[in-house]
Amino acid sequence: MRLESIQGPPLVAPSAASAAFQVAVVQQKQFEETLERVSDKQEEVVEKTTQTAERAEDVVDIGNLDKVVEASESENTTNKTVPAPTEPDAKLNISV
Repeated sequence: MRLESIQGPPLVAPSAASAAFQVAVVQQKQFEETLERVSDKQEEVVEKTTQTAERAEDVVDIGNLDKVVEASESENTTNKTVPAPTEPDAKLNISV
């Protein structure tokens, strides 16, 4: 009986070692896949950040445009406004 109990652990040890090795291989593969996913996510973030920065460069400050538009409109209205006759006796010459 003693021989069986002594032989038991050495047989178990190689299978435990191979199981531990298999677990390590699986964990290594999972780690590599995780690194690949993280790398892909980082590339996406960099791409989005670049796009956002490009869009920000294309954006014009609307606050400044409002002032320009208001100034332009006020110039247009003053140029188009014709002063009305101020004298009540003003005569209009209408020829047909």
